[in-house]
Amino acid sequence: MPSHDIITAVPLAFDESGALDLAGSRAILEYVAGSAVQGALVLGTTGEFPALSIEERNAVAALSVEALRGMRVIVHVGAASRYEVSQLISGARAAGATEIAVLTPYYLPAPPEEVFDFFSEVVDEAAGLDVYVYMFEARTGIPVDEELIVRLAELTGVVGVKVSGESLELISSFRERLPDGFRIYTGSDGDFARAGLAGADGVISGVASAFARPFTAMREALLDGDGERVAELQTDIDEVVEAVSGSPARMRSVHRLAGRPVGGRRMPIPEPDAAVLARLERALPRFH
Repeated sequence: MPSHDIITAVPLAFDESGALDLAGSRAILEYVAGSAVQGALVLGTTGEFPALSIEERNAVAALSVEALRGMRVIVHVGAASRYEVSQLISGARAAGATEIAVLTPYYLPAPPEEVFDFFSEVVDEAAGLDVYVYMFEARTGIPVDEELIVRLAELTGVVGVKVSGESLELISSFRERLPDGFRIYTGSDGDFARAGLAGADGVISGVASAFARPFTAMREALLDGDGERVAELQTDIDEVVEAVSGSPARMRSVHRLAGRPVGGRRMPIPEPDAAVLARLERALPRFH
């Protein structure tokens, strides 16, 4: 039976100049800590990791492990180069993390054998840490290769995979071929309920970082086997997924509307307009 985990993908706070705001980021993490989810992934796509320095990422890793004490914290250490990944693994260890996610190399093309060799080296260096392979073809240009994932699952220390931007049919295909106990997470927030039927263990959700309630309510209904309640709650999840639309800027806006000092932005992503802000504000009392 799927565990229906909710792993929150956490956005970060920046000040008006774009500098990393650790106090504002702590406020977001404290919301996550109290939201009844099963864990958090930090420094992923929602955390805008490509725009952060190694030092900033390691500082966020340390802050996250501290602020989310007692929860699962998966620290994303992926980068374009093996050299950077090594520094980030060291930072995750120093922070006290026990789980890391590693995105495939990106920007320049890499054939499956190069990706396998990359992960083999990473897993050796990360010995003692649980490693999640992170596949996101739309952002990396590296195909989500089923044969490659089956091989990677055989590496000691690789305990799961996070797949973003792919169909539930592919998730089902993975489940048939991957070992029992190997965790599969989807990055598709709206498919949380359906993903369990496809064989996923849960969702890594950026939307839950702003609106956790529909997801935690859905998990309860799924674990209870309450099909009628699941159908009702899907409407709520569809509402918040559409309102947030995967945007870290919208997630931060929810926290600002809730009174948290989360400041500005780092990457050039659009801020929500008045109509979107009004929609987020209407959703706040019910879903936040």
